[in-house]
Amino acid sequence: MKKTKFILILFFVFFYFQEIYGEKQLDIKFQLVRSSSGRPIANATVVAKYAKASGITDGEGTAVLSFPSPGFYEIRIVAGDRIETSTKEIRYSGQVILISIREQESGGIIVSGERDKTPLSRYGLQQDEIKRIPGVAGDSLKALQTIPGVVIGVPVGVLPTAFTNVGANAVSGVPYSNSERGDLSLRGGGTRQNQYFFDGFPLSYPFHLGNQSSVLNNNLIRSFDVYTGAFPSRYGFATGGIISVEGTDRVEQNKTIVNMNFFLTDAYNQTKISPSISMITSGRKNYPNFVLLKTYPDAIPQDAKFAEYHDFQWKMIWDISNEQRLSVQTFGGRDRQAYTKQQASYERDGADPRPPTGLDRLFRTDGIRHIWKGKSFRNTLSYSRTEFREFFELRITNPATAENIFGLQNRTSDYLTFAEERLELDVLEDYIKFEGGVQFRSKETNLKGENITSTNRLFSQIFDNLINSSPQFRSIIDGDRIRYHEAAGFAEFQGKWHGFRLNPGGRVDTYSGSGEVNLSPRITGGYVFESTKTSILAGHGIHYNSPVSVEQLSKRAGNPNLFMERSEHNSLGVAQELPKGWSLKLEVFHNIFQNIIVADSYAIDPYSLNNDLRLFVRDPSNAINSPLTPRNLNYSNSGYGFSEGIEFFVKKTKDPREESGAFGWISYTNSLTKRNNNQARLSSDEQRDRSLENSQRTILAQTKIGTNYLNYYDNNTTEFIFNNDRMELYDLHRSHILNIVFGYKFSPEWQIGGRYRYFSGSPFTPITGANRLNQAATFGANLYIPEYSKAYNSDVYAPFHQFDLRFDKFDNYSWGYINVYLEFVNFYGRRNQSGQNFDNLRAYERGVNPAPVYDTVNSPYVQSEDPRGRIVYLPIVNLGMEVRF
Repeated sequence: MKKTKFILILFFVFFYFQEIYGEKQLDIKFQLVRSSSGRPIANATVVAKYAKASGITDGEGTAVLSFPSPGFYEIRIVAGDRIETSTKEIRYSGQVILISIREQESGGIIVSGERDKTPLSRYGLQQDEIKRIPGVAGDSLKALQTIPGVVIGVPVGVLPTAFTNVGANAVSGVPYSNSERGDLSLRGGGTRQNQYFFDGFPLSYPFHLGNQSSVLNNNLIRSFDVYTGAFPSRYGFATGGIISVEGTDRVEQNKTIVNMNFFLTDAYNQTKISPSISMITSGRKNYPNFVLLKTYPDAIPQDAKFAEYHDFQWKMIWDISNEQRLSVQTFGGRDRQAYTKQQASYERDGADPRPPTGLDRLFRTDGIRHIWKGKSFRNTLSYSRTEFREFFELRITNPATAENIFGLQNRTSDYLTFAEERLELDVLEDYIKFEGGVQFRSKETNLKGENITSTNRLFSQIFDNLINSSPQFRSIIDGDRIRYHEAAGFAEFQGKWHGFRLNPGGRVDTYSGSGEVNLSPRITGGYVFESTKTSILAGHGIHYNSPVSVEQLSKRAGNPNLFMERSEHNSLGVAQELPKGWSLKLEVFHNIFQNIIVADSYAIDPYSLNNDLRLFVRDPSNAINSPLTPRNLNYSNSGYGFSEGIEFFVKKTKDPREESGAFGWISYTNSLTKRNNNQARLSSDEQRDRSLENSQRTILAQTKIGTNYLNYYDNNTTEFIFNNDRMELYDLHRSHILNIVFGYKFSPEWQIGGRYRYFSGSPFTPITGANRLNQAATFGANLYIPEYSKAYNSDVYAPFHQFDLRFDKFDNYSWGYINVYLEFVNFYGRRNQSGQNFDNLRAYERGVNPAPVYDTVNSPYVQSEDPRGRIVYLPIVNLGMEVRF
């Protein structure tokens, strides 16, 4: 109760205390300068129509206009034969507004201008629309999770990165999966088949661990585009979708913004060092585990976990001349996964100070870009290098005694080099534009297991069994590495004539791993009825993506000859612009996914080099006498899938000239997504019989007939492995996805916003029973292995829904403004199920074991007791303040 009163007091202090403005007239100074040289522009007319004010700049380029009240006003500049219109926010008397005019006669650089971006399967939002979206602590990029066709994935699991397929099924008994862990799925695509870009440079991952926050500072994000289908030819290396984030690219005036709340602090600064050189710096640090543990530890759910993270961004912009610009930038982030209550007790006991999960990952990208622009062309040359590193500690303990049976540390390092040469050309002004270029990517991944520990007397036996039975585990212990490169060329024409729009194009992708060359034709088009502002849209595109995981391409434990995955995107839609800032879009889509990389226990290379160093040391004569040996490849391109559905998006934009008004959007997606791994499903008896037969024969040849395997053995026998797999729901399938984001600005000082999300439950395979594991007696425990239904993904979890609420209070001062905000995240304390947990120490009991696991990251909550001693679930309260200098 004390904490509740404390929160209420803060609420009244920050939200009902406001400054009384005594001024009735605001005198604003406008300063006009040339963007290239910074020199003042004299004799220019400045007009504010709605304020009924105008003025002419003097020799220093200044003009003073009077405004009746704070708010947004349309400002028109008339300089010679140039007329420019923009919207500016008037906050206080004496405010100085700097307006930079770009010269037309030299064809000056306009880096931030859109060049006829296709509206088909693209959803874009600007910073002023997303900066204060409720429930995300001021994180603009989280708004992309409210876009149609976007499904939140499972970014962090028990076994991240290289451990995703090492022995997981053997321990848990979980049926095979038709998905992988990752951040987002776009229109049914794989979560690791998307590409993320920041200012055109590859972005390793968009969100910190657990989807808590984006890896980019809120004030740095100018806008973003989400391409969910048939994306432009410039974008490749993806079969799912593209998320392209654009950062601040021009500094008109110096400013600093500091944002502080209960869970994080971030800062942003932009400085104009000289008329032609600007610098942008930003950073962020979060501390949710510290705050929650120190302020209200009893409210934290037992299974709640948070990641500690920080990120940084730095950018230098040099406008060499009106035609040329050079920019250098670096950005990155770091995450450490740490449990809450478990972590606190761990530290109190004085034990190992490392987090129990031992998950630590980071990335850094350094990039340089040169832009050369003339009257009818723009050439962009970009280069970047990204380093990604991950540390993961795996511990297998005795569930009865917590004894460390086995543990190891894994280190993964990944290096990505990216280069692009892109030309944009006005072939026929206002009618035909051309975009083309070349891209190059090279990737190197290193994997190494180290610091193997155990306190169990049977450790040597367990370790040897793992080494001998699992090539994947053996490759981790010995170390593994993959290297490959990709090159691509792309071209696209953007044509428009009267109401017709047509963008034909394509790209050619080469991949060194398989030596393949793939052509990807793409085309989008439509017709715009100017009289009604109605657009008919259609598109088709082929997309390719190379394998992404080290365990898939490993020469020791995987299949180095895997091909690129392929997808086909088809879309048809209609868009309508409506009066008073309203617009809507309706699209239907059908995507096909082919050559999906899946775990395959039947794919074999009969003549693989017998070069396993560990086995060579143990039995060198075997390697000498048999230089070639059969080897399981463990992966193949056998997967197939599709996704089809309909999307609806309606948006209301507030007129920036109005002091008050409503804004927001509604997105809805109804879809069906299925996958087929095309893997033969054998009964336990069939698997046992096959193992006995294969122990007495050696495979000499393997071929594929459709999706079936035909094997020939040295005893002159053949084996036909019939694919009896079937199309089943995708692990991340959700039939219905609804997002409602709204805001209302009552005045220049007050604003309220809300966000409501509803997702159909994701599918899962129910547990129907459990078998007692007799071997567990060796460790002094009775263990039970769950038995799953034969009908894969035949049940669904309860629907996910949540409401977030935010209040904003703005105070304007001569030096800037203060924005105090109060958020109620998960307003009605909804517990959304994200999985189920089976207690291996207990027998199966319907409704009790397995028990539900709740999402405490995407849908956080706190727990408390009511006067009767019952547990109640409450929203997360986040109070923060943003200050702009």
